[in-house]
Amino acid sequence: MDRKQLLLANMYTFSVAAKFLSFTMAAEELFITQGAVSQRIKSLEEQLGFTLFVRMTRRLELTAEGDRLLQALNQSFDVIFSEIEDIRFNELRGELYIGAAPTFAQSWLLPRLPKFQELYPNLNVKLRVKASRLDFQHEPVDLAIYYSEGNHPEFYSRRLFDETITPVCSNSYYQKLFGDQSHQTPDMGSKLKQATFIHCSESLEASEPNREWQLWLKSQSDDSLNTLNVLERTYIFNHSDMAMIAAKNGMGIAMARESLVTKSLKSGELIAPFENVYSGRGYDLICLNGQEHRPRIAAFIEWLQGECDSSASQVNIDG
Repeated sequence: MDRKQLLLANMYTFSVAAKFLSFTMAAEELFITQGAVSQRIKSLEEQLGFTLFVRMTRRLELTAEGDRLLQALNQSFDVIFSEIEDIRFNELRGELYIGAAPTFAQSWLLPRLPKFQELYPNLNVKLRVKASRLDFQHEPVDLAIYYSEGNHPEFYSRRLFDETITPVCSNSYYQKLFGDQSHQTPDMGSKLKQATFIHCSESLEASEPNREWQLWLKSQSDDSLNTLNVLERTYIFNHSDMAMIAAKNGMGIAMARESLVTKSLKSGELIAPFENVYSGRGYDLICLNGQEHRPRIAAFIEWLQGECDSSASQVNIDG
């Protein structure tokens, strides 16, 4: 066995031992003796020039260097084994692990996924929802869809579509504030001062729950809105769907991301009596550089882009 082959074999032994933090359990997993595991780890440490484990009386602990190496190896081995599975099973079997923001997944992605399932019935999909960014180094996701400003250095990324935001509320709540008057009145600011403002912090920094409301207010030409304090009387939710449910039940005016409330606007559960503005953000598909060419990921990206293009065309027709 040459040096590179020996290094690779030893690294895999290390990854198994580090998973269990036990040479005995690693030996059982690898069908070799405990002594062989110990020898391979010792050989690897000599090859690398640093210690991987702190050997306690009855247990093992990783050194800082060992932990860092393990993180790199886990990612590399996951890619290697997944690639082998792709090749063995005609490249569109196996598992596709997707991360997405909760409400985007629920309101936009899930209703469309049956089409993808029909195209690729042998591909198992695992969907994890998380409002904050997924860590590709520590979480086994293949790709993720973020609501963001589009800054993703060192990753492959593709903007799926931009998002617009607009205030929404129930028709009864609008009538409560404005009566039979149009919202285009000189005293719109004074009317809105009586409102409860509903904020959604999903996919935003916790320190800026009013970011989207402030963005909308700054875009308005009505001077009466300049002094409006949208945090004076408020409800704040960290889940967009919860915010929209509150608005549907007449609890106030919510700032909505339009792509996520299309169905509610069409049904009349919500109305959008004011203008929409660009949110400065959109939905970006992210994966590790180079992974976009893997067949199962490429297939999902192509399908997803087609769905986005179809949705945009439908909006243009309806508009």
